[in-house]
Amino acid sequence: MAEIYGQLSGVSAILAGFAITFLALLLGHKERSRCLSASIAVTTIAAASLLVSALGWTLIGSLLTQVLAQLGQEGLQDPSLQWVVDGHRTLSYTFIVGLLCLFSMLGLSGWLKSRALGLFSTAIAVGAALVAWSILRHTMG
Repeated sequence: MAEIYGQLSGVSAILAGFAITFLALLLGHKERSRCLSASIAVTTIAAASLLVSALGWTLIGSLLTQVLAQLGQEGLQDPSLQWVVDGHRTLSYTFIVGLLCLFSMLGLSGWLKSRALGLFSTAIAVGAALVAWSILRHTMG
C-alpha cells in the first residue's frame, strides 16, 4: 500500500514541477493581459495543489511503511489510522483540482499568442480533460 502512495507522490511532484516551470515562463512574459493574469492564477493553483498532494502522499506512505515494519499487516487495521483514509480522500481531491488547473493552463496558453492557437489549445485541453475524467471515473469507482 505504501508503494501506491509513493507512486501518487511521484506523479504529483512531476506535474507540480511542470506547473512551476510554466509559471516561471509566464512571470517573465513581457505583455500584460487578462489572459496572462488568468494563466498565472491557474498555474499557481495547479503548482500549489500538486505540491500539497505530493507532500501529503509522501508522508502517508512513510507512516504506513513504519506501521508495517513495526506491527505488520495487523497494524493497518488500527482504528486510529482512519485519518489516513480521510487524508487520502482529501489529497485525491487536491490532486484533481491541480489536474483541472493544469488543463486550464494548457487551454489558456495558446491565447497568449493568437486566436487560432487559443482555439486549438483550448480544444486539446478540453479533450484531454475529458479523457482524464473518464479514466478517473472508471478507476475511482
